[in-house]
Amino acid sequence: MPATPDNLRELVLSVVKGDTDHQRFMEFLEPVAQKPGAPQGDTALTLALLLEEVEKHGELNDKVYELAEDPGPPVLMLRDNGRIVAHNPAAQTLYNAREGDSISRLGVSKAEFSGFCERIHACRGPSLLRTFPLTTDDNPLPVILMGLYEERHHMYLLRAIECQWPESIDLALREVFRLTEAECDILARMAQGMNSDQIARQRSRSVGTVRQQIKTLLSKLGATSQVQATALASAIGGQALAGQRADAPLSSDDHYPADFNVLMVNNRQLAWRRYGHPGGHPVLMFHGAYFGAGDFWQDRQWAADNRLDVVAIERLGYGQSQPAEQNEDAPDLQLQDLDTLLEQLQWQQFTLMSQDFGFVPALLYANRHPENIQGLLAVSPPSPMADMDNLEHVPRQQRIYLWAARHAFWMIRLLLRLGHVKARHYGPERWMEMVFDGAPHDLSVFRAPDFQQGAAASYFYNLKQKSKGHETDLYLTIAMDWMPLLRQLNIPLIALAGDRNDTFPLEKVRQLPSLCPAMELQEISSAGMTLSLTHADACSQSIQRLLHQNVRTQ
Repeated sequence: MPATPDNLRELVLSVVKGDTDHQRFMEFLEPVAQKPGAPQGDTALTLALLLEEVEKHGELNDKVYELAEDPGPPVLMLRDNGRIVAHNPAAQTLYNAREGDSISRLGVSKAEFSGFCERIHACRGPSLLRTFPLTTDDNPLPVILMGLYEERHHMYLLRAIECQWPESIDLALREVFRLTEAECDILARMAQGMNSDQIARQRSRSVGTVRQQIKTLLSKLGATSQVQATALASAIGGQALAGQRADAPLSSDDHYPADFNVLMVNNRQLAWRRYGHPGGHPVLMFHGAYFGAGDFWQDRQWAADNRLDVVAIERLGYGQSQPAEQNEDAPDLQLQDLDTLLEQLQWQQFTLMSQDFGFVPALLYANRHPENIQGLLAVSPPSPMADMDNLEHVPRQQRIYLWAARHAFWMIRLLLRLGHVKARHYGPERWMEMVFDGAPHDLSVFRAPDFQQGAAASYFYNLKQKSKGHETDLYLTIAMDWMPLLRQLNIPLIALAGDRNDTFPLEKVRQLPSLCPAMELQEISSAGMTLSLTHADACSQSIQRLLHQNVRTQ
């Protein structure tokens, strides 16, 4: 059926809601992307007008996804009519909840839910909802949910008020206040709102025994009433839970570990990783869209075997490094971040290394501080893309993005938002099937068990900041003319390019040495974008050549 503004709008919204496969939209754009220049007429107008609506649905998708992955106390998202939109595992276990269930699943009547909604809107703030999980108990304990109204999405977000703390806090209570294990358990139950009768029933003890234990507990805490003790316990639980919500550090194995670090720069969070050989030759890594950040244990082993001390900054919009604001110059901000980090590390002389999209940021830094840099190893560098270049050689998924970045950059956010839906459908274990669709050589690499864990880790650092980092990369590498950066480079540069790289084909990369006399291009047979994983020996030989060349010139 030919595309019209109406059915195009319907298609895009169906994709972002997850009702239609992402490939349908790619198929629609295929003939549009084969024409020179930006989309015209009704197609351009319809897509431009959809941007805000897609972003709104994208934000809702993000909230639903984060909620479903929340490992904490029960949390649910409800529509205005009380239907369940999403829930986390704890809520599913507690209420046996399913998407689409009514509020009655929570043991709540329509009148009670209506009163909850009215309180929220009257006070313009959070309110409480008393729920009753399904149980065979004759006197079930209520679970109190605190709820907020998400006005932008017309949804209610409810989270169980649950006081809990990790084992380390139990240990501290026993050591500091000399509480027994039973007294710690009773204190936690008091903080959850239980009275003596309820605690006795839960612990299968007599009410008299529990009351005596509470009396002893109050004496040890120095509290004069159960209210004081409960307030203390609630405060401890709230602080402990808040502390546990911080993101977990980068995972690593025992043999090739990686450290995860966070630095605050001008009230912004800057994350960086360190792996390889401590005290070895310093290497500043400009990671690519999928490789170089230390997610793959093979990268960490390679750095350790070559006695390299690698620092990989999570570039703006990747991982936990916050993206630049709309009015900020992202490349300049990144350079300032690097200056701050390197000053803290006290690095004076070091080697640069880049992976695919990290090449242009590496050029920016090399031209600003050539006196500090001993050389640059560029793995799978991008190729020049003049407006008249034919993109037929590029896999469709990537071809559409490259075309939009060159001719209609305003479409990139739309494409990324729709891409998130598909990425989450595939999940961390399979998302490379989306990225390298149409690139069988690279895709076959990720089907090997040794590379699947690294691929899953790269999923999270890509999507963590809603792909803002990849958006910046597409601007720098595709939309911006970076050829002058290469022409003025005045440091040793070795580039490795594979003859099976469908995104940045070798025939295009061969143009780079003519722009930079200092560049040496090494062509690697049977290598694709995954060159650093499949041809680690070639990377080792090149980095060692750079290091030895520097020793000879000193």
